[in-house]
Amino acid sequence: MDLPALDQWLVRRMKWRKNAPPTARDIRQWQLARLRDLVTHAQVNSPFYARHLAGIDALDIQSVEAYSRLPMMTSEDIRAGGEHLLCVSQDEIARVVTLTTSGTTGQPKRIFHTAEDLDATVDYFGWGMRNLVESGQTALVLMPGDRPGGVGRLLIDALDRIGVRAVTHGVMDDVDSALDQCLAEDARCIVGSSAHVNMLANAWEKRRLPFGRIQSVLLCWDAAPNAVAFTVERIFGCRVLCHWGMIETGLGGAVECAPHSGMHLRETDVFMEIVDPETGTALPEGLFGEMVVSTPLRLGMPLIRYRTGDMGRIIPDLCDCKSPLRRLDTQIFRREDGVTVGAGLLTLRELNEVLYGVPGLEDFGVWCVDGRLRVMACGDQGVLPGLVQGALEAMPVVEQGIEEGLLSLDIIIKDDGTPAVPGLGKRSIQRELEN
Repeated sequence: MDLPALDQWLVRRMKWRKNAPPTARDIRQWQLARLRDLVTHAQVNSPFYARHLAGIDALDIQSVEAYSRLPMMTSEDIRAGGEHLLCVSQDEIARVVTLTTSGTTGQPKRIFHTAEDLDATVDYFGWGMRNLVESGQTALVLMPGDRPGGVGRLLIDALDRIGVRAVTHGVMDDVDSALDQCLAEDARCIVGSSAHVNMLANAWEKRRLPFGRIQSVLLCWDAAPNAVAFTVERIFGCRVLCHWGMIETGLGGAVECAPHSGMHLRETDVFMEIVDPETGTALPEGLFGEMVVSTPLRLGMPLIRYRTGDMGRIIPDLCDCKSPLRRLDTQIFRREDGVTVGAGLLTLRELNEVLYGVPGLEDFGVWCVDGRLRVMACGDQGVLPGLVQGALEAMPVVEQGIEEGLLSLDIIIKDDGTPAVPGLGKRSIQRELEN
């Protein structure tokens, strides 16, 4: 079968034996069968699910609508003890990830992965990367690769399987060092967070390096603003694709294909629902709502209707590549993403598009405390202050806040080649000012 890379992966993962590739309806029926099995498996083997799904007969789940009536779970259920969600012996667990959230004082989340979970992610990464890089080429990965079972290590293993040489830089804390490595290794593909890749692209432009040498970029780990994708594409002259994933669901969750029209979901491993965040009612395709995920094939620590706290939407209609896999919009954001300014809401999503759209702005961090909005922007100190201030004041919520005396701006510019926010943590509007 002459199928796109992701559809070839789908056929193998579903163990599809028919001559014709699966349709969207085939996928949905396959998912429902796996989800019924998962519910029974979880009820029998997990103390948490024995209570959480008490009185539910999996045989009654004959439609997506019936499945959507099962109770949802939250991050608090995981924090209360991930061990209680386990459906296998801890001897079968290959990696445990502890997740702490900035500003959260409660228990961290502990996520358990079996060897089968990790191998499935490596396989998925390999098929997804076929749209970006060819055998014999080199990919620069802007994240650590030395931790067994970590996302960087899994990506390295995936690239190795398809004949691609992967070079890890680690967490980018100096853009010139990363760019020097990119050139020395003759990398043709770059994988990293939007903030770090945006800095790298701007450094590339400052050095007047060749257009078209970088052939592809994968934006991952955190939000992928359209403004960053446009800048990176303009400077490098390459294809820019996006990836979404969560540690809770096994990392790989959705990735763009060549037509660049949304991220195809990893449907066999991540069943996605979009619900009204207030009522929990399922929303039709095309509308933004809270992303609720289930993991049909994860038998170690399965998730059944897990509320992610992320907002997204399923793009209706079929992709130009004709894949039956549903597509997730690249614009994903936290439900509690912003700060209130008078009657308005200032969101990181809007700030990302506005500030990353400022010419020459490489990176930024933002803090909002007691009506004081501090923005630390990276770039040319002679140009950026006025451009950043003008961009902020053009935002209606900021303009209104300043006029009503509810908001003041504090703009700091730094040009030392380091990110505005260190590390690879998810970006947010911080509620505590740095000294």
